[in-house]
Parts: sequence; structure tokens; C-alpha cells
Amino acid sequence: MNPFDYDLHTHTAFSDGRSPVKDMVNAALANDVKGFVLADHVFSNEGAEKLLADYAGCNRDASPVPSLFGCETAVFDESGVPCARPELLQKFELVLMDCNGILFRKLDTTQYPEKLRDILCETMIRACDHPEVAIMAHPFNFGLAPLNLPLELFDNAHVEKIAEAYKAKGKIFEIMNQMYFWHGNAAFADFHREYMRILRIFKAAGVKFSIGSDTHSCCGMGCFRWSQRAATELGVENDLFVPQVLIKE
Repeated sequence: MNPFDYDLHTHTAFSDGRSPVKDMVNAALANDVKGFVLADHVFSNEGAEKLLADYAGCNRDASPVPSLFGCETAVFDESGVPCARPELLQKFELVLMDCNGILFRKLDTTQYPEKLRDILCETMIRACDHPEVAIMAHPFNFGLAPLNLPLELFDNAHVEKIAEAYKAKGKIFEIMNQMYFWHGNAAFADFHREYMRILRIFKAAGVKFSIGSDTHSCCGMGCFRWSQRAATELGVENDLFVPQVLIKE
């Protein structure tokens, strides 16, 4: 089994993607993707219910490529609680969660960067307390407005505490292929160096990793050039998480 044959983070027209599910299936066939996860956004209980209804209307049995009906939710606030109730999230086949716009808009971004960093680190730790969440999507995506926090601000001591929480609660760290987008104010070489530093700390803590394209259209299905580079440099290219139900024997 080659982990790079599986895309665990894709979006469709059911949320903010541009392609319907049928186009995502065709893209998987075209790019020799063996299985993928639909991870459309869930930002509320109502959004979760609508997405579940949308998925129920898909004839997945007719698809030549295995897929999972998952979702990407987000933390609601500094408590790390997901935006949807646990009983709704449990109905999805794989749940990813990130720290993103909903949280960002609730933070006082006039605070000193170090204070914002400490709040975000605690939020990431608290987010690990929710067993319905399997994968933490693109961790440390704090480099753009309104936060503008460079990766260098997250020193080893802070990162190690988060890594300990991931390991203790069995959370998977996503190496998302477009992660550099979230740090577009930094030179790519600087971003790559610092993100690899963070990845190595999580690896040393015994945390598992996954990869995903986070594509919002069919053209990005299975695009892992940077993820593969990072996973290979990290030495985990043969030990990436892939849901067993996606793997055809």
C-alpha cells in the first residue's frame, strides 16, 4: 500500500469547493488516486445536518474509487470545542478539525504576538479532548492576516506541549500540501525549515501523520508534491495514516 495513493482532505461543491462529487471521482481516476475522503466544511449543527443529507444523496456504490463521507469542522472558540455537536460529528466517517476563521474572528488581534501564540497553543491542546475528531487539519496555520504569526514564534517548548497532547489523545497531524499558503509572508525556504522543525518535534513525541491536498476543485485531487517531500525528509513516508476501509486488498 502506497500512502500517497490516498487523498484524505478534499472539498466539493457541497461546501466551498468548485467541483461536484462526480468530477472528484473522475479526477481520482485520472490521477490514479486509489481512495479519498470528502471533507467538506462543517461550521454549525445545521451545516452538519445539511452535509449529511447531501452525502445521503450520493450513489457511492456506483463509484469506481472508494471514498469516505467525512467533514472538516473547526474549533468554535478558545475552548477548542468543535462547531458541531459530538453526536452529529460521529455520523461522519472521518472528522478533521482545524483552528481557523471562526476562532480568529473571536481573538483580540491587537494583543502582543506572544499572547496570541499562548492562546492558540492552549486552544490546540484543548482541541485534542474531543474523541470524534481524528485528524487535526493543517496545524499552525497562523501566518496570514488577521494573526500574522510566524512559525518561529512557536518555539520548541510550546510545540512540545502540543505534541504531548496529540500523542496522549491519539490525534493525527496532517501534513497538508498547501501549508505554505498559510505562511505566504515568509520565504518558502524559511517556511519549510521551520515547519520541518515542528514536524520533527511531533515525530519525536510519537505522533502519527496523514497527508491531504485540501483541494477545493477536481484539478488538485492527489496533489502531494510538497507533502511527499516533507514526509520523506521526516522519514514517515511509509508510516502515514490511511483509513483501512479505503484500502482495497
